[in-house]
Amino acid sequence: MQREDALRLAVGALAFLLPVTGVFTTLLLAIIYVLHKPTRMLSASLISLLILREVLTYTHLDLPMYVVAISFIPPTVAHTVSKRFQQLAGSFIYIMATVAIGYPAAYLLAPYLLQEKILFLTILGGLSGAFLQHVSREMDFTVPFGACMVMWLFSFEYPLPELSNILMIYMFAVLLGVGAYWAKAADVDAVLSEVIICILVVLFAGLKWFLLLLCFYLLGGAFTRYGYSYKHSLGIAQEKCGVRGYKNVYSNSLVPLVAALCYGIYSNEIFFYAFLGAVATANGDTLASEIGETSRSKPRMITTLKPVDPGVDGGVTPLGEMASLAGAAVIGLVAVATGMTGANGFMITLISGFLGSNFDSLMGAVFQRRGLLTNNGVNLVATLFGGIVGALMGVLI
Repeated sequence: MQREDALRLAVGALAFLLPVTGVFTTLLLAIIYVLHKPTRMLSASLISLLILREVLTYTHLDLPMYVVAISFIPPTVAHTVSKRFQQLAGSFIYIMATVAIGYPAAYLLAPYLLQEKILFLTILGGLSGAFLQHVSREMDFTVPFGACMVMWLFSFEYPLPELSNILMIYMFAVLLGVGAYWAKAADVDAVLSEVIICILVVLFAGLKWFLLLLCFYLLGGAFTRYGYSYKHSLGIAQEKCGVRGYKNVYSNSLVPLVAALCYGIYSNEIFFYAFLGAVATANGDTLASEIGETSRSKPRMITTLKPVDPGVDGGVTPLGEMASLAGAAVIGLVAVATGMTGANGFMITLISGFLGSNFDSLMGAVFQRRGLLTNNGVNLVATLFGGIVGALMGVLI
């Protein structure tokens, strides 16, 4: 075993000393910081978490020590045991190692916690750590700090299903993610992102809510390949042969995720209609883009109605507009078929999704063409707009 691996494992073991040493663990980390340069950033990150936790004890905020303890595991033990495996397999080994070691470390600090709470937080910490491990350049800082902040965000009191149900939800999310990866619809970072979103939406809002998002993921992946050779010949096809990345996942799913979380916490119907509007916008816009780009008629700029070349931001076609309506309608029909809503909900979904999709085109014409927003930024703003329209219509109708 290399010296750095051994030292990382030793740092991870410090999580089990926290019940005794507490904030004084910073002294041990400071010694490691001085003696071993390759792990200095890791030591500095963990020191900052311990100091932050101590400072917050003098405020109305509370960063639980068990959350900090779990944060010790992803960049140390999980990183060491998983780095020899390929990306997707390594990521799930990373998560399992975080749960296996983080669970007892957290239990030692907080034996009063429900087992369901510890399991949920360790899974969430492993997922967020694995994701940050892939996308961050400063992994030794962002992994422990980022994983800690994510777990802290969900350390408040809320009802959780039984232990076995949490595991079933996790396995369900993993199977969907692996399926998307094998189908070449998502890369590893996108898979981890979708698993995080799936778990949170199902836990806080229910399986039916996630089915609407799943419908969007499936249709988006399918229609990205629709007419792909023609779109490729025009130079407007999705890069990486249509494989989605994490930025695409979050830009389309962040608003629905927040709506689902707020519904689980506040139980207000306004968040349900916001969710419908946001998902319908994402689905309508994706179908409008992927199907509309195959139109044989010349696109027209949404702001001026002047003809533009295919693929130009803000360009719309009659085929794309019909696809947008169809995409929003599919989400509404699934919501009705699963008993989530009725005729009014369907109309809200249809209208908010169609308006949100066209708002996306408007933002593309005004901001994306000028380089003020990226495509992902436009998607995020558009789903927010669609969600707001859906929420307002839910209140008024």
